[in-house]
Amino acid sequence: MSGQKRQYKSLSIETKLQLLADVDKKNCSKKEIAEKYGIPHNTLSTILKNRDKLERPGLSSEFQPNRKRQRTTDNTDVDLALFQWFKQARAMSAPLSNPVLTSQAELIASELGNTEFKATVGWIERFKRRHGIAHRSVSGEAAAVDQTILNDWRQSDLPRVLQEYREEDIFNADETGIFYKCLPDKSLALKGERCTGGKKAKERMTVLVAANMSGTEKLPLLVIGKSLKPRCMKNIKSLPVEYTANKKAWMTGVLFENWLRKLDRKFLLQGRSVAMVIDNCPAHPQLDDLKAIKLIFLPPNTTSHLQPCDQGIINSFKHHYRTRVVRKYLDHIRDKMPTATTSISTVADNFNVSIVDALYDMRFAWEKVTEKTIKNCFRHAGFHIPSASASEREDEETARSSETEASHNEFESLLNRLSEVKGADFETTAEEYLAIDYEVQTTAEMSISEIVNINNIQSQDNQLESGSEDEQEEESMQKVTTKEARDAIATLRCFALQQEKGHSLFSPIQAIEDKIAEISSSQLRQTTLTDFFKKSQS
Repeated sequence: MSGQKRQYKSLSIETKLQLLADVDKKNCSKKEIAEKYGIPHNTLSTILKNRDKLERPGLSSEFQPNRKRQRTTDNTDVDLALFQWFKQARAMSAPLSNPVLTSQAELIASELGNTEFKATVGWIERFKRRHGIAHRSVSGEAAAVDQTILNDWRQSDLPRVLQEYREEDIFNADETGIFYKCLPDKSLALKGERCTGGKKAKERMTVLVAANMSGTEKLPLLVIGKSLKPRCMKNIKSLPVEYTANKKAWMTGVLFENWLRKLDRKFLLQGRSVAMVIDNCPAHPQLDDLKAIKLIFLPPNTTSHLQPCDQGIINSFKHHYRTRVVRKYLDHIRDKMPTATTSISTVADNFNVSIVDALYDMRFAWEKVTEKTIKNCFRHAGFHIPSASASEREDEETARSSETEASHNEFESLLNRLSEVKGADFETTAEEYLAIDYEVQTTAEMSISEIVNINNIQSQDNQLESGSEDEQEEESMQKVTTKEARDAIATLRCFALQQEKGHSLFSPIQAIEDKIAEISSSQLRQTTLTDFFKKSQS
């Protein structure tokens, strides 16, 4: 009797990923796993061999999870460039349709020198299937959230991330635009602006914030301005945050890659394996050669639901920043109270926030964002360990609400005091002022040519070009000597001694005094050494 022919069984991508998770658990042998999924041993070996391709970040958002195979195309270069353009267009909420895809595909092919390529209806449909693009993604409201994709990511991709990485090693990074000079009594004109250019763009910077799921590690801010060396940075050798610049003050793929690679080296030296969750905006390139960081891309149009930074981390940062700016504005008006010849309006108009002031205040604001706030924002986005009890989650939510309410009350109080001092009500509410730059654009849209040459984009886009000096209205910082610094410390010490609760200031003042003495001693040694060499050469 002839043997029965084995029936071939094809597994979906989602099932293969579940199989790999079972292999990692090491609860059973490979033979038992093959039997569980009804596949021969050589098929299991093939799946294990192709593991890297299956677990590629963002796979489930690019391919439908129930797809059996990841089909490729003969025109791979056109396919990849078109998908990059598609992600950019969707991130920018641009209207999409099959004719638009057809037109862009043929433009890309032309840019690549492929004159024989034709984006037929069949090719476009296969392109959409390859990348899991549903019809609703290329028609109707571009920015609408696809609930199916959102649920799939939460039920499939997210659990794997939580299983493979510790809370301390799961990070989220996101950009936000900020009108750093904006004041509550002068903000109405800015409401809802995307601010891609013009005069107001000079008062905008882009800030990259990143923190881990446990809330125990906030990475240093990366701030992008329009000028690398504005006048106010003259004589400055240390900045409170990482700072760079380009003509648009936008995040680009080059800047983001540089930031990631620097961070990758840091984590590698620490012996850590880190998951970096990011959205799929045009400035976030896919990097497959990172040693310590694995990029996890969120599905398109889901960041308002899935991105922890969008659940309140960025809002908390901006809340603390604006609170500090308003407090300094109020102090400025009080310190320079108008005379018989000077009005309150004139005094208020003389208040200025320089780029250096803003960078310092941003660092302060970022330090004020609490561990609880960050942890709860991750939880609100779905990043939580199932073992946490309902009572623990409820306690954390209560603590978050209390903290938010206290901060809001403080801010409202400051605005009321400012309104009293200026003798006028503001047209902008506290909520509107805090959300004034919510719609500000933070990333650059790439042209077809730049997308095609994405691997060489660094040569086309020099990110370290400084802005023109005539755009800067800020005075350069006066050089401060060590003697002037010591005199300032003496003034601070007198101030502390004259306060009823001044004892809390003694330790920080002493720490600064010790550091100034250390710098002074180092400068003295350097001067002595220089004099020695001069005498030796004479």
